[in-house]
Amino acid sequence: MQKSYTVVVVLEAKPGKQDELKSALKAVIEPSRNESTNLEYRLHQDLNNPAQFVLYENWISKEAHQLQFQKPYIAELGDKLGALMAGSYQAIFAEPVDL
Repeated sequence: MQKSYTVVVVLEAKPGKQDELKSALKAVIEPSRNESTNLEYRLHQDLNNPAQFVLYENWISKEAHQLQFQKPYIAELGDKLGALMAGSYQAIFAEPVDL
């Protein structure tokens, strides 16, 4: 049985850009969820640092996740991130651990 491919991304907004970053990230949720290879796609906001956001994604495979970057809505997000983020994002790529 093939394991799912999990991606966790942490992004932090520049001062004063929190709402813009949140809107940009929210805009990719539904299109991502509608991809046939997407199992789960959620956006979270840190309770202690509202400028920090976490994307939690599950895909059927690493390859399926990589294809996501060819989508126009992800390219549009990528074009916006530099102006909205305080530094680079952190990404964790993982798979479930067998019990």
